[in-house]
Parts: sequence; C-alpha cells; structure tokens
Amino acid sequence: MKKIYVVTHTEATHHIEEKVGGWFNSNLTEKGVSDAKSVRFKLEEFGINLNEISIYSSDLNRTIQTAHIIAKERSGDIVLDSRLREMSFGDNEGMEQSEHNKIMKPTSNSGERLDHRICSGAESRRDVANRIVEFVSEMMNQSGDALIVTHGFAGSFVIAAFQCIEISSMGYIDYKLKSGSISILESDDLFRNRSVKLLNYICI
Repeated sequence: MKKIYVVTHTEATHHIEEKVGGWFNSNLTEKGVSDAKSVRFKLEEFGINLNEISIYSSDLNRTIQTAHIIAKERSGDIVLDSRLREMSFGDNEGMEQSEHNKIMKPTSNSGERLDHRICSGAESRRDVANRIVEFVSEMMNQSGDALIVTHGFAGSFVIAAFQCIEISSMGYIDYKLKSGSISILESDDLFRNRSVKLLNYICI
C-alpha cells in the first residue's frame, strides 16, 4: 500500500493583496503560518509519521514555508522541485487581480483547451500537465509513502497524474483545491488500483 498526501500551501500575501499568483513568489501571511501548523497537527492525527515520510515541495516561497512548518526539524530533508509549481501566468504574475481579469482570455474561441494560454507568456494546461506527470511518474517509482506540498490548480494535475489520466483528457481538470487542504491518494498492492481516499479536506 502506497499513500500520497497532497497538501496545498496556506494563505499567502498575494491572496490578501488580491494579486495574481502563479510563479509570483509570495510568502505566507501570519494566518498562513498558523494554518500550516494546523495542517501539520491534522496530518499527525491521521496517523502520519512525519519523521519517516518522503516530503516534496514546489520551490516557491509559500510552498517551501508550508512544507518547513509541516516537517518541523526535518526541513533539510524536503525535496524542492520546480515541476510542482502553480501554473505560470506569464506577464500577468503579480498584477492586480482585477486588472488581470479584464485582459485575460479564460477560454479560446476555437474551444481548444489543452494548448490555450490565458494571457501573454502563460503556461498552457498541457505545459503544466507534462511537468507534473513527469514528477508523479518518478515519485511513484520511489518506495514508501510521500507528502507533496503544492498549489491549488497544480494539485489537480497531481491527482489526475496519480490516477494515470491521459494528458489528452486533462483539458477540464480542476478539483478546486483550497488553500491549506489535504487530499489522500492510495495505491493498493493487490490490484494496483489508484484511489482518492480524501479530497480537499479543510482543517483550518
């Protein structure tokens, strides 16, 4: 039995400043720090031994900070991986959210979704899927359970990749994972099925 715990980072400064996130390197707020501690306590209540599990994190500040709080004294063992970053919003990162909303193009006129870019320099869904599928494939070949600290939209692709959904079918993927959420994924030893045991659990 292999279990994967997917945690989304807690409240960051770009949330309260109403700025576009993506690769914009915001930090946790005071509430975000407190909420990350609550996530750690809940994981411990679930029976997870945080001293033994492999820990992976996006390499952006808000996820690193969340992961360090969860890991406590094991902070040096966290594996940082840029493939776990949120979707990039290109030229619009750090922009006022209200301005971004005026100029972005949420969908393409042709209806094509996988390669559509909502603003200049942004990643497409296919870009995000390719890097996250690569990460998940490598991670699943490692022994033992794992904790992944990532972002809300990126987390949806982690779950889809875990369940071996083809990239060509990820055009509509979005599990609406909230900040500070916990999802639990499980691969059984007999049938090798991959199930979602818990989705978007909020403990804060």
